[in-house]
Amino acid sequence: MSSDPNASSPEREARQELLDEELLALPAHPVGTLAIVLVFGALFALGWLALYFGLFLPRGATGL
Repeated sequence: MSSDPNASSPEREARQELLDEELLALPAHPVGTLAIVLVFGALFALGWLALYFGLFLPRGATGL
């Protein structure tokens, strides 16, 4: 019996179908990473606004 690495067995086809289904179930991009970036962006913006309105404006800094 010769072992052909390209020959497909029923077990191999079943595993490939499971892998294909798992890949289809994954989102197109990493949702957790996007959430972390958005949270840190919002915290940065809130911190900047707090410093601007709470510290710089009362000291007399003017905008454009």
